[in-house]
Amino acid sequence: MRAEGARPEVSVAVYRDCLYRHFGDREPREVEFFINERRFDILRDTLGQHLVGADILNVACGPFALEFYVAPEAASVDSFDVDEALSPLHEELCARGLVQRSTFRTADVMAYEPRRNYDVIIINDLFYTKYVDFYPIAEKYVRYLKPGGRLYFDILDERAGPIWAAFGKDERYRRYDLEDVSRTLGAHGLSVEARIPSMGIKGGLDGMMRRLMWGASSIANNFIFVGRRLAWMVAVPLGFPELLP
Repeated sequence: MRAEGARPEVSVAVYRDCLYRHFGDREPREVEFFINERRFDILRDTLGQHLVGADILNVACGPFALEFYVAPEAASVDSFDVDEALSPLHEELCARGLVQRSTFRTADVMAYEPRRNYDVIIINDLFYTKYVDFYPIAEKYVRYLKPGGRLYFDILDERAGPIWAAFGKDERYRRYDLEDVSRTLGAHGLSVEARIPSMGIKGGLDGMMRRLMWGASSIANNFIFVGRRLAWMVAVPLGFPELLP
């Protein structure tokens, strides 16, 4: 049974066809990863009600699965990614009506300069790679949240590193101290609204092992954070201009 609010099967089939045609040179498992709607289960649970009518910034967006699956009723979605192959894909998805009220620009995450402020900023599946650093990116993008706006991201827990390293699956990734991540959000004027362990998107044996690890040790490979910008950040004394939006 498909989740409430999910796209009809015919639309998913068209979306899958578009991705395979535009990403014909890539491994099928990479394409299927993007098509896997489970990627957004926690996002729906934590942010679903806040996406309707919202202005959203989709950082390092990938092939617009967020726009397709989760945020069709957003007021607007501005997306960017370093992958140049996404531009013609975006044009086709818009022309077919599979994504709406959506813009796209090709840009690096540290070079991109937003042109306005947002109700929600989503950074999904970016902080895993060792070539990306959470701290400067968080500092850059929290400035573009509206008062009360939310920042959503997922990040790897350093406590799980030895477990994944034992299976030879950790050398490509960067991990973080989750308490330090929470403190960093607070230093930037965000309250931590949610910190949720992910049980993965594959299900089956993979999901069972992740649940067992969490139940036995309270360790998960990755966590989802939602930070909310405090309203007082726009009403500070004039003596602290660095806190102004």
